[in-house]
Amino acid sequence: MIGRRTGRQGGFTLLEMLIAMAVFAVMSMVAYQGLRAVLNADHITREQAQRLADLQVTLSVLERDLAQVVDVQVRDEFGDPLPPLRLRAGGEQQLLELVRAGAGGEQRLRRTAWQITERGLERRLWPGVDIVDVDSMRIRPFAELVEEGQQLGMESAFLFIVRTPSGLERVDAWPLPDADPEGGGLPVAVEVVLDMPGLGEIRRLMAVGL
Repeated sequence: MIGRRTGRQGGFTLLEMLIAMAVFAVMSMVAYQGLRAVLNADHITREQAQRLADLQVTLSVLERDLAQVVDVQVRDEFGDPLPPLRLRAGGEQQLLELVRAGAGGEQRLRRTAWQITERGLERRLWPGVDIVDVDSMRIRPFAELVEEGQQLGMESAFLFIVRTPSGLERVDAWPLPDADPEGGGLPVAVEVVLDMPGLGEIRRLMAVGL
């Protein structure tokens, strides 16, 4: 006589399946959120690293220009004397103009200017030292140093280190208000201050002159 099976047949109930699916969904969501956070952090880190690399290149070019400044007398488009280094007053107070060597080609000297813009720095170049043809100026924007929708802070500026009888001092204008426009002379160094969102103030001291 064949006996009857009295053991319970194995398997999952509907409730157990629903609980397992709910747990799996929660774990998947947690894992997705963690992965997205890691990817976002990696993206931000890469952007910050690229921004710092662009800043380093920009400041290196500016430092080279300042190191090549030559103390020579030049003229503007009206024939009036100009200092070899000046910070443009008025609405363009962040425009730093200079005359530098090492231009190459037929022109040994070249007028160059650096502008602090809302999003970074740009470089302006003239074919010679005297401003005869204003339209001959070329603008080369460097990489943007802030994110989209942001801008450099109000503290961004060019400052000048000068030697006085009491020692080195920092001033915010060049030439000095009482300086002779034909007397020549250069500051010891230029300090570039960039107020960058998320990074704070970045300062770089650069020597002036060969």
